[in-house]
Amino acid sequence: MKIKKVQSVCLFLACVAATGLIGCGKTDETSKKHEAITFMAPYLDVDSFIEEVHKTYPEIELEVVPYSGANTTVYLNTILEENDLPDICTLSLYDPELLDLSDRMLDLSGYAFTDNYVESRLKEVSDDGAIYMLPSAYNCFGITYNKTLLEKHGWTLPQSFQELEQLAKEAEEAGVQLCLPEIQYPGYGFQYLCNIADTGFLSSLDGRQWQKDYLAGKAKISDTKGMMDSMEYIRKWKNLGMLDGSKSNPIDDAKTREDFIKGNTLFMLGAQNGITDSDATTDEFGLMPYLSEDGSKNVYILSVGRYYGLNKKLKDDSQKLEDTLKVMEVLSTVEGTASLYSEASLKASLLPFKDAKADDTYYGDIADAINAGNTAPLIYSGWENTLVTTGTKMLEYMQDKATIEDVVKQLEDDQESVVNNKPKVFTTTTEDISQENCAKLVGRCFAQATDSDLALVSLGTWISGNGLNQNNDCVSSKMYAKDITVDDLSALIPTGWTRTIQTVSLTGKQIKDLYKEGYDAVGTGNNYPYVLVSPVELEDDKTYQVAISGISEKLASETEVTDSGIVGMDAAKEFFGQFKTLSEADAEWK
Repeated sequence: MKIKKVQSVCLFLACVAATGLIGCGKTDETSKKHEAITFMAPYLDVDSFIEEVHKTYPEIELEVVPYSGANTTVYLNTILEENDLPDICTLSLYDPELLDLSDRMLDLSGYAFTDNYVESRLKEVSDDGAIYMLPSAYNCFGITYNKTLLEKHGWTLPQSFQELEQLAKEAEEAGVQLCLPEIQYPGYGFQYLCNIADTGFLSSLDGRQWQKDYLAGKAKISDTKGMMDSMEYIRKWKNLGMLDGSKSNPIDDAKTREDFIKGNTLFMLGAQNGITDSDATTDEFGLMPYLSEDGSKNVYILSVGRYYGLNKKLKDDSQKLEDTLKVMEVLSTVEGTASLYSEASLKASLLPFKDAKADDTYYGDIADAINAGNTAPLIYSGWENTLVTTGTKMLEYMQDKATIEDVVKQLEDDQESVVNNKPKVFTTTTEDISQENCAKLVGRCFAQATDSDLALVSLGTWISGNGLNQNNDCVSSKMYAKDITVDDLSALIPTGWTRTIQTVSLTGKQIKDLYKEGYDAVGTGNNYPYVLVSPVELEDDKTYQVAISGISEKLASETEVTDSGIVGMDAAKEFFGQFKTLSEADAEWK
């Protein structure tokens, strides 16, 4: 039976924001008659994609529905559940066996542009012959390795864990660091666990059956030999140094990648973005699979980063439907999809098209095998209610703050919430709460947590010319009338899961000027608005402590920024947990 409601959290990074309107290429009478198409593409280069669309269809207008929060997956699933969808919809995760989209999305299977896709990628999204979502760029979880460093020392790429153990000894003797794992997001920790276990038990028939039994509450880890063996294997990875998080940056994966490309580390776990095109190195890199002990069950884990489909409501508007199909036509080409991504992302990814080339990517020597379908699926759906907690515990284990027994216990403790799919509810919203009022609530939360007088919280919107990431320090979502769990908070809070709340001391006049000026998030001068959250009327000459989300380089140079040490997510749990119910009126700080 298919499940229409999906609850998700993650690795990787979501909230919706206010929309920005992009003008079309022509100004003739025909173009004026075309209603703008709403398009959601968080963390992608929409400017370049619009240019690509306009090369062929200058009459089409695109209205961008952005996202720049910390949990894309959750927000996208939330708006799906609430049926609050743009014309061109996107999902971070999609499994047609678990999610029935027939009542919300158009069937695209009969359109010619689907012929552009690799057959194995289409099979993965086929829903009894129908296609509701098409895949975009994808990658494989594996282990990034430094080819240049291997060749320099005359080492060969290991084909088994046994060979990896020997290489580790040689690396230690040569003063070469073995591995840096990325540890910014809980989802990484969960995937490291699953990916290593996939080299043995989890990828077997018994392992796949165990997954179903665990999700149904019929099996545990502690009473399953295959899983306990997998946990011991994970311990071997940790003891060897492949899961040593002590030297990784827990706040910013980009810093970990910077350390990796300095050239004295053999392996890296996590995302590969930004490595091959870095000006800081001339080294060459590749991707190897997660290794089984004897090399017989080595595995790459397939992960599609984004799926696209069309809102079924478009059937009621023939002109908009025609225009959105044209956009999907462009999106279903190498040139169209490539325009959405940075060069670094493309080098770390594969495109799902028959004519896509992999020579300039990590996958040049393994692309054919991947496109033939020789991969293991990403373990995610059904595990949402343990992903963050178990992932966090796994990261703690990697930083020597927990034991492998603690990881097992976390999975055991989370089983009830996984089976019942009922995460802890912090409060219940009695009505939809606007983006601005969500920002006010966050401001109240951050100010009260830090004993600040007031708060400035930046708002997310989409600004043309500001690049891929837009404003990552913002509130960019609304809240729907529903039970609010940690998943929802992770999509709302601008500090994400691990970042702390910052404060500054400013005069009333400085605050007023800053509020008027906005937040220059990316240094372009195209500023994002602030929401001022204050229970008092500001006096120009009086100094106030301000909890702030969105500190520009200019502001940081002009005033002292204080790190409160209070994790924003911890503050949010306490703050929102004080409300039995929540409404728009609660946003006002009196």
